[in-house]
Amino acid sequence: MRISRTCLRLSLGLAAVTTLLTGTSMAEAFAEPSPYPTATWEEVQANEKQWAQEGKVEAPTPPGVNRDNCTPTVPGAVPVVLLHGFAGDPYRAWGFLGPTLANAGLCVYAFSYGGSTAMQGGGNGPLTASAVEIKQKLTELAARLGASKLDLIGHSEGGIMAQYVVKSDPSIAGLARSVTAISSPTRGTLGDIAASLLNIGNLRDQLPLPPAVKDLMGGSSFMRELNSGPVAVPGITYTTLVSEHDPVAALGQNQATINEPGVDNVVLQDVCPASKAGHNGTPFSPTTAAIILNALDRSVVRPIPCQEDSTG
Repeated sequence: MRISRTCLRLSLGLAAVTTLLTGTSMAEAFAEPSPYPTATWEEVQANEKQWAQEGKVEAPTPPGVNRDNCTPTVPGAVPVVLLHGFAGDPYRAWGFLGPTLANAGLCVYAFSYGGSTAMQGGGNGPLTASAVEIKQKLTELAARLGASKLDLIGHSEGGIMAQYVVKSDPSIAGLARSVTAISSPTRGTLGDIAASLLNIGNLRDQLPLPPAVKDLMGGSSFMRELNSGPVAVPGITYTTLVSEHDPVAALGQNQATINEPGVDNVVLQDVCPASKAGHNGTPFSPTTAAIILNALDRSVVRPIPCQEDSTG
């Protein structure tokens, strides 16, 4: 189902009241005390370009992420694990959302998977192999932290991987409290017609593309397995979030949704019509951050800011 416009307008209304009473902007009303600096999508790209020119292979972990001995200040919180997308790395995907969640009192963790820990080098390998790697890392992280539950958040391919590992492995399903997929084409990229054409004469296998790209295309064996029967596992909270400006995940706004009981499907522009965020910019949107924080931390209701944001 889709989050009701009434609830969303109420959150926006609360922000407006805050603005009138305090004289602060909606963005300022949303802001938490910020010991960990955030980066915009444009800043993340510029920083990684500079680091590459300096000869650095790996980007740093986003501020506030992977903290040792972290203790959450949010009632009932569990560790949050962030999964980047194709050709990604934790900094490139989570330079904004990682510190934002940490600043809100959550314990946040991220790792690379899928072939490389280099900048923009992860998520390239076959998705079945990435799934094995992710399951192992989630199991090890939960054991190290002594955590019985985890909140999983993935961007693009990372959201699909979160859905897949939870569906395909009962032990991971037992660990997951929630799954949030941002800009994730759950039914595959390119749409059904293009996907069907690629199945003719094994054309998909002949394309000179990374294995992950082929697996992400609609109609691949991986996507057929994910979408065989229900995607959502009962007892786990699911959220999908997509922008109508996303050329990858928003083909008719159907590729990214999971139309099953217990799933909240959110279109960013239903919450904030001013948002221009695209595929990469959506996890860098303050609107996205507020929606996710309200889903993860129900002890308070944060106002949802609405503003023009990154077009990435």
